[in-house]
Parts: sequence; structure tokens; C-alpha cells
Amino acid sequence: MTTSSPNPDTTPTEVYPLELRDITCVFGREPHTVTALDHVSMHVQPGELVAIMGPSGSGKSTLLNVAGLLQRPTAGEVLIDGVSATTLNDKRAAALRRQHIGVVFQRFNLVPTLTVGENVALPLELDGANVAKLKDDINAALAEVGLDDMFDRFPEEISGGQAQRVAIARALIGPRRLLLADEPTGALDTATGDEVIGILRDRIDQGAAGLLVTHEPRFAGWADRVIHVRDGRITTREV
Repeated sequence: MTTSSPNPDTTPTEVYPLELRDITCVFGREPHTVTALDHVSMHVQPGELVAIMGPSGSGKSTLLNVAGLLQRPTAGEVLIDGVSATTLNDKRAAALRRQHIGVVFQRFNLVPTLTVGENVALPLELDGANVAKLKDDINAALAEVGLDDMFDRFPEEISGGQAQRVAIARALIGPRRLLLADEPTGALDTATGDEVIGILRDRIDQGAAGLLVTHEPRFAGWADRVIHVRDGRITTREV
């Protein structure tokens, strides 16, 4: 009996929570175009935190926005858990983002008219979930960031550090495997910033994948890898 050897061309491609393939982003029209990302390729594995560093205007935030399906690239492919998001319409891309990606912004982006608990539940509610039946899940997410007694408070009643923790709880709730953070410590003092990065690191150590944009080497030190970006291109990758 003859046993055939496996065909190397049919070997399954590894699936990552996030993979960017040859991403290019160009803004403006000729002759006044700006290339924010220039043929960028990278991936993030489960349990890995990758820090993105670079000078202002290097393309860091554009890279994060593309990874979070908040901005469409001019060319290239974005894969979330092996699903190509590049050709999805806006509605399907938004659903994929809500279900798979948690995003933490520098300025918190909390809805002032919603309570802390309602802000945390917002992505699930947008997906049609009954928030009244998810109170245990919401409280668990708040407890994970040390805010288990603040469900009914409003954003104006909490500090900046607490608001960022609410934003992280909103990013953590649900079955998300990819966390993206854009300068999440930029509006915080050093001690609070350490606490915020520590919370993100804990969830990643539990198996999520993380992408952190930061200009602070001390916060990049929490990462497993550091990628440096300049003029829209990856210049160095530190292991």
C-alpha cells in the first residue's frame, strides 16, 4: 500500500486573531496625497501583546484604526480570526468589530447620558442583546477592572482613571479575542497608567491578543513585541 506525502501547497494557513496583509492607506487626491501606511504586514497571536511605537504622524493610529475596522485601507487585506473583513459592507464590518474586537481610546469615548453599566453593555446592546439579562456579565466585567460598585454612576461622577477602566470593561465584555488600545494612558497619571496597562496585560495573559499604540517606552515594556513605525512603514520589530 502506497502512502502519499502531504502536498505543502495545501497546508492550512495559521489563523490569527489579527492579521494585516500588505496594507496601504492613502489620503487625499493627486497631487496632494499622503501615504499613511505603505505596504504594512503583521499579525498578533493569542496571548501576545504587541506595542506599536513611532513619532507623531508615523501611521500608528491609522494602523490601529485599520486593524479595528474603523477605517478601510486603500489596498491590502485585514483578517480577523481568519475572516477577511476587507470586502465586507459597513454593516457587516461593524458587526464583526462588535463581536470580535474591543477598542480602548485615549479619551474614553463614554456616552455621558448612560450609566457606567450601560456604557459597558453598549456593544452587546447594539448586537440586540437584552441588557437587563446581562447584569451579571456587566458586573463581572466591572469587577475585573476594580469598579464593581459603580454600575449606576454616570461618567461625570467618576475620575479619569475610573473612566478609562470603564472603557476597558466595555472592551473586555463578551467573547472578544482582540483588544486594541490607542494611547490608553495618555490622559492619565503614571500610577493610574500602570494600573490600566496591567488590566490589559491580565486579559491578554488569559488568551486574548492585544495591540497597543504608545509613545512611552515604559508602557511598551509590558509588551511581548515592539514594532516601530516611521513614514507609514514598519522599520524594526523587536522580539
